[in-house]
Amino acid sequence: MPNIRLVALDLDGTLLNSEKRISPRNLAALEALAARGILMVPITGRPFQGLPSCVLDLPGLRYTVTSNGATIRDLEKNAILLERHLSASTALAVLDACREVSMIREVFRDGVGYLSLADRDALCQRYAGDPAMRRYVLDSRQVLPGSVEDFLRQSGAPVEELFFLTDSVEEKQRLRQRLAPLPDIAFADPFPRDLEVIAWGIDKGESLRWLLERLQLSPQEVLAMGDRASDISMLQLAGIGVAPANADPEVKEAAGFISPASCDEDAVALALERFVLNEA
Repeated sequence: MPNIRLVALDLDGTLLNSEKRISPRNLAALEALAARGILMVPITGRPFQGLPSCVLDLPGLRYTVTSNGATIRDLEKNAILLERHLSASTALAVLDACREVSMIREVFRDGVGYLSLADRDALCQRYAGDPAMRRYVLDSRQVLPGSVEDFLRQSGAPVEELFFLTDSVEEKQRLRQRLAPLPDIAFADPFPRDLEVIAWGIDKGESLRWLLERLQLSPQEVLAMGDRASDISMLQLAGIGVAPANADPEVKEAAGFISPASCDEDAVALALERFVLNEA
């Protein structure tokens, strides 16, 4: 069994339960990691402002990887270690290519999610039956006075990603096909109807690899856990890759181990107890 020195965790659907909270058992396992000097790094598609206080308040938390690997922060030094972002011109070209597509458009910049007022209202309506997601949207997004395109043209600064929420799986696939020929972009694909556009050459696995090299750690010293397709690259990199029971089928195929528990059944704690804390 590898000697694990770093644990990389996706948030939604993995560490966080359906209420977007960390369960008491998961919290106890993370506190035990910190007591042993083992790093826990959240690696998420959320922008930095979207990290909940229950994550930011974890003991020993130093590094965060956000926007699907686009940004790595050192919280102790209050410094950004890595930025792999889309140029404003590339982001505008993406938006221009899909200007006729009916969907919600968001842009992540400097750890903040931005969208138009109409799209914020549409997003809240979309999650009307999911209070936890609706609360997350309201807490983590800033409303623009105009459109996302106006925002990008006015500033000209790079962005972490573009996040598109479509009405159907089929519409998302058509959108991906439309955008695929464009240069300098890649996709994160965590949700059936939603598509995230990120910079070419970065994903969760590559950002984790970069951080490991900086910390002089081997991938074999890592346990990674996630539930969506965007997590596969880091599961395949890690010495131990774990999928919770609620993970998508392709994620389970990529993982070395599949937990019998879901994110609502302390899947993270069970994995840490078995592979790191040796309590099971």
